[in-house]
Amino acid sequence: MSMTIVKINGLSAEAFVADFKPLLEHAEWAIDRLAASRPFANHDDLNQKIAEIVRSADAAEKRSALIHHPKLGSGVRIQGFSSSEQSQAGLHALTADEFAQFEKDNVDYEQKMGFPFVVAVTGLDKQEIMQLLELRMKNDPSVEFVIAIDELIKIACIRVAKLVPD
Repeated sequence: MSMTIVKINGLSAEAFVADFKPLLEHAEWAIDRLAASRPFANHDDLNQKIAEIVRSADAAEKRSALIHHPKLGSGVRIQGFSSSEQSQAGLHALTADEFAQFEKDNVDYEQKMGFPFVVAVTGLDKQEIMQLLELRMKNDPSVEFVIAIDELIKIACIRVAKLVPD
């Protein structure tokens, strides 16, 4: 589905939320606020408002968005943008050893950070994702929380580009 800014600005709040819900899975609060922040001047304005909304959310909302984000390389069936993004990164075609490593690293990361590993996988391959997971595991949880929120924003903006042409 590709839309123009004019069409997006003219959608009812309900239609906007339905069409844009996939931008931030399990963060409906952000999409509701995004709908209320219209009109958008252009693609960049839309992305800027996404970033402002997510960054200005309270800690519980941010944590909820992270906790419910689909896990990478988990083998759990996912749909929508996450499915195609993980597939292009090779996460649907892990060897048994890669799967076991992802599973172990994801558990270790989540135990340390308190939320799943979140990274914008578009443009990355499975080895790069595994390296980022290992590297970011060294971060303090408070630092990693900020990084993960920035990655959520990046994911949403990548998805906007798929829905809204420049």
